[in-house]
Amino acid sequence: MSVTAVSEIEACPRRWALRHADYPKLWGGYGYPPRVHMGALLGAMTHLALETIIREFIRTGCPSVKDATAVSVMRSLGGYTQVLDNCIDRVISRLQVNPRAQRHLEFSTRFLRARIPRVRTQVQAMLSRTRLEGRSRRHGRSSGFTTPLVTGTYAELEVSAKRIGWKGKLDLLAISPEACEIIDFKTGAPSDVHRFQIEVYSLLWTLDEERNPQGRSADRLILAYDNGQVEVSVPSPDRCKALEQELVERRAGARASVAQRPPEAKPDPVHCRSCQVRHLCDEYWASEVVRTKRYDETRKMHFGDCEVTIAARHGPSSWDARIERPWRGLHAVVRTTSEELEVGDRLRLLDGALLLDEEDPGQPWVITLGMMSEVFKVSRRTSSND
Repeated sequence: MSVTAVSEIEACPRRWALRHADYPKLWGGYGYPPRVHMGALLGAMTHLALETIIREFIRTGCPSVKDATAVSVMRSLGGYTQVLDNCIDRVISRLQVNPRAQRHLEFSTRFLRARIPRVRTQVQAMLSRTRLEGRSRRHGRSSGFTTPLVTGTYAELEVSAKRIGWKGKLDLLAISPEACEIIDFKTGAPSDVHRFQIEVYSLLWTLDEERNPQGRSADRLILAYDNGQVEVSVPSPDRCKALEQELVERRAGARASVAQRPPEAKPDPVHCRSCQVRHLCDEYWASEVVRTKRYDETRKMHFGDCEVTIAARHGPSSWDARIERPWRGLHAVVRTTSEELEVGDRLRLLDGALLLDEEDPGQPWVITLGMMSEVFKVSRRTSSND
């Protein structure tokens, strides 16, 4: 169990189960093919850049970007822009096998490259506040860090508390004779979730019998944002005991909830809006939550989900349709330049732009499918379950 996994399961066991099931007919990857999310791609690009530079600093013994050797280290990497270019290639390459991402590859690449200047500034700011300890040669990357760790800095280190069945990945662990620091890089706004997460990391490090057999505690916990660092108080012995008990209980509860057949669905306006598998969830489509529309202030339009049946061709790139859910019985015109729809198909349309003539409610809705919209055909078994 991890902080991310338990949070997802508690929010909606059905969503977690659908995301982590096997879909061999769709692709050879793990779980359901993830939807392309530009914010997530940007975060992945930033973390990859930090990891690449920090690993090279560690390998060469460069303690920080302020050290005299940092210039030569960055020159060997080709500079910040080259590092970010390489990271974009790595991020996009991961999408190549994702059938859900094929139509977004070009747009995603342009999106990330356009943000290189901003991300470069973020990475430089985060690194400027980070100091690294040298690492013993016998603890190279290939060792997997399964032996007791000595003085040094370790990037992307997985820690595991087998006794309670939890694991986590530390962005940075810095060990010196005087101190032990855990640093977690964050690209979003500060939140209490980040504080809880780094507290858990601190506990898991203490309980990791392979990498930390002496049970050494962290002395500093740092959340590193692009605009500054936030130091989180190291949990006291009483807090550690309570936190360990909490993790044991939450793990047991999470495992029990996903063991149900089927796992419970928890329709919620916030969680469902970001759910990557909501088109597979009949409970979502049968709930009132599907009526939730999102207003985009920039484009002055509402966006939402609809289940429709295509009735007839309306024009070269538009079709007449009957809305089945959530506004059953209303008529609509579905517009798209990227999808070839067929008469008689029952479809679930995600994130379509919804336009309603408020002065004449009798007019058909106009549902426009854009770059980030998705179309899924509903099976007969599902469509008969109204």
